[in-house]
Amino acid sequence: MNMPWCASCDRYSPLMTRVTLATDQHAPLPLVVRHPKGTSARGVVIFCHGLGSSGEAYGTLTETWVQQGYVVIHPTFADSISAVARRHPELGLDPEDPSLVLWARQRPEARMTMFRILHDPEHWLDRVRIVRAVLDGLGNVLDAAGLARDADFPLAIAGHSFGAYTAQLFAGAEIDLPDGPRRFHDPRFRAALVLSGQGRNQQGLRDGSWDAITGPMLTVTGKADGGAKGQDWHWKCEPFHLSPPGDKVLAVLDDANHYLGGLTPEGDTIKDQFDALKLVTTAFLDAHVARKPGARSWLDLVEDRIGDCPVIFESK
Repeated sequence: MNMPWCASCDRYSPLMTRVTLATDQHAPLPLVVRHPKGTSARGVVIFCHGLGSSGEAYGTLTETWVQQGYVVIHPTFADSISAVARRHPELGLDPEDPSLVLWARQRPEARMTMFRILHDPEHWLDRVRIVRAVLDGLGNVLDAAGLARDADFPLAIAGHSFGAYTAQLFAGAEIDLPDGPRRFHDPRFRAALVLSGQGRNQQGLRDGSWDAITGPMLTVTGKADGGAKGQDWHWKCEPFHLSPPGDKVLAVLDDANHYLGGLTPEGDTIKDQFDALKLVTTAFLDAHVARKPGARSWLDLVEDRIGDCPVIFESK
């Protein structure tokens, strides 16, 4: 896919390497590392999957970033449906069944357990632990993937759905936990990409949660998107509207649902929507991670369409 702000830039062939990261006090972490072949990276993105998904997913989006020179690290969290099936044999799910990725539509026996996980603070914090472990072990991850070890790589955090919640935490959102309010901001991240994220009154988020997010943040949703408790797409825009000005961007894709044109477990795509998602996310990375002025200028010129997809587009 050609990027309008960088039409003459090289495109790189994406490779995938599976890496196991050792940790001091917990089980080793399985990671999928998608990376460009034969080049020094523009930056590193840690991508956080949605509820029930895994680090094997989302390559249809993140390989677009890899083609532009980014390394993307995909952890698998404890809410992966395969991991849940192993921990809860009473559900009668086969952890090795590839159709488990369709649990939300085909496995009603799993939905209540997954809903509890989504709203369980221990699972929120376990995701934070895993992302921190990847950050702290980044040099080892890059080495294991055969990439140049460079402590100065610019970093971004990105995620979809439950993963967008994780991205918001590292961007600086404050949440209410049973022992009081907490923040998990990590200044090592230059930018955050929040794809179908959460607004107020869920998972500890409330008025004031976004007040301290001062860095660049992209929020993407669609007019057919919605929240786990029946909220509509306007609620999905709250991370943008309730955060302070300063390199904040909102893109609402016309008619796009929770999967934003192409993040479905089945791999189905709606081309104009998914192309728009690829363009706006790559432009945001180039503008705020690689700091390419052409990408920032392209974002400044967006009005009511990205490619062939009508959008609501705001920045502040």
